[in-house]
Amino acid sequence: MISRAFCLLATVLILWGCVTTTKAHNPLERAKYLDLSCNDCNVIFLDIDLLRADFVGLMNERRHTTPNIDAFFEKAIIFEDVSASSGVTAISNTATLMARDGEFTHALLRKTYVDNPPQMPHRYQRLFSKLPTIAEILHLKGYETININHSWYAGKQMLLDRGIDRYWGSGEVGENDNAPGIVIAKTTEIINEKIIAKNKFFLLMRSEDLRGLPYRYPSNRPQVTDSRIQYKKMGNDQYNIYFQPMPDGTLTAEWPSHARVNWMPDTDIEVYRKLSQTLYTQQLTFVDEELGKLFSVIEDSYLLDNTIVVLYSNHGDGLYDNRVPNHGVSYQSCISVPMIIRHPKIKKATRIPEAVALIDLVPTIYKMVSARPPDDVDGVSLLDVINGGRYPRSYFFGSDKESKYVRQGKMKLLVWADRTKELFNLAVDSGESNNIAKEYPHLVTILYERMIAHEIEQLDRALQVLTKDSSEDGK
Repeated sequence: MISRAFCLLATVLILWGCVTTTKAHNPLERAKYLDLSCNDCNVIFLDIDLLRADFVGLMNERRHTTPNIDAFFEKAIIFEDVSASSGVTAISNTATLMARDGEFTHALLRKTYVDNPPQMPHRYQRLFSKLPTIAEILHLKGYETININHSWYAGKQMLLDRGIDRYWGSGEVGENDNAPGIVIAKTTEIINEKIIAKNKFFLLMRSEDLRGLPYRYPSNRPQVTDSRIQYKKMGNDQYNIYFQPMPDGTLTAEWPSHARVNWMPDTDIEVYRKLSQTLYTQQLTFVDEELGKLFSVIEDSYLLDNTIVVLYSNHGDGLYDNRVPNHGVSYQSCISVPMIIRHPKIKKATRIPEAVALIDLVPTIYKMVSARPPDDVDGVSLLDVINGGRYPRSYFFGSDKESKYVRQGKMKLLVWADRTKELFNLAVDSGESNNIAKEYPHLVTILYERMIAHEIEQLDRALQVLTKDSSEDGK
């Protein structure tokens, strides 16, 4: 009993120490409270799907792949530790835009999403209208709302055109134009229109230019050459890039059946890790240059005086870290994302080291523009955190098809579908290379029990929403 009590006490002390390793803001360091109210500000969301936080120069001084992003957001609010709700696009994107818990969102999608054809049937339109997106809320506040979207995961087929006045979807049904950079170019075109129109607007752009399997890449740009890479010409102006091998050696353009590549030896994993990161950097350089054109249009206009510009990502990409070539799992490579807010009142870089959740973005914007949030959203406004206050949550969670995670401070428990558990101290192991679950079984138990309790709470909550909607259908 004494030994067990001692172990439990040691676990709690370790947990407490890891929770408090994040440097807390001291409000006295600030000359005054930052008033970030901006009632009539335009809002621009730039969602660069699969953009990893550690590949953005502002987040990692060793990287020099995003000079245009770094320059545009140099004097901005930079959140240094942001976790997405999922490594799966549909879950994370829906949760982010509705500011809802990832487990709750995942439970709803499991009950409403169908695979063939991949969609959210429109009979659920009323159900999801009770869980408004930021576009619906800002539309009620008098904003013109615009969505420029790559692929169906974040568009009409996921019912995420709700509250949108103008919708443009590359890759949607009826659209054939899916060229590299097309979504960013279309956004630049519409920003030019809005500069002339001068009406208040919310614009959400989501780009999939960083999505592999395969990459779409312009043919007139420098190319990484390697015998393992295949450039397949698509028309006159672009290539599809294939490089991920299957066990038989063929290059795949399909999503692999397993999250982790367990058939590949460690030496090959390291080779493909370097190769995939090189190709990702090549693609990100292109994306950053295209964004630079968009930033130039904004900077040359009046918009900087009355526009909040946000750069973020639904999720990252494995790039063979932890043997994960793509995404859809709960490792940091897939869920650690950038979230940077350029605000008219921010005149110098304001770094926020506290761990926060991506679902906190939308409530933060609601607070900035004085919009009334929907009832019982799960995200929280980060204005107090920006001003040196403590983050109000003790835990936050994420869920995807293959795994789940729970974080408390810098301690993170990842649980796979087969109940395999991995524990990481992100304060000293941001790459999650050292699973310390066996060393701290009591801590694993504490976090796992909290994860299960949260999962039950959110499943019950989702079932209540679904049941209520079904009963209203019968009236």
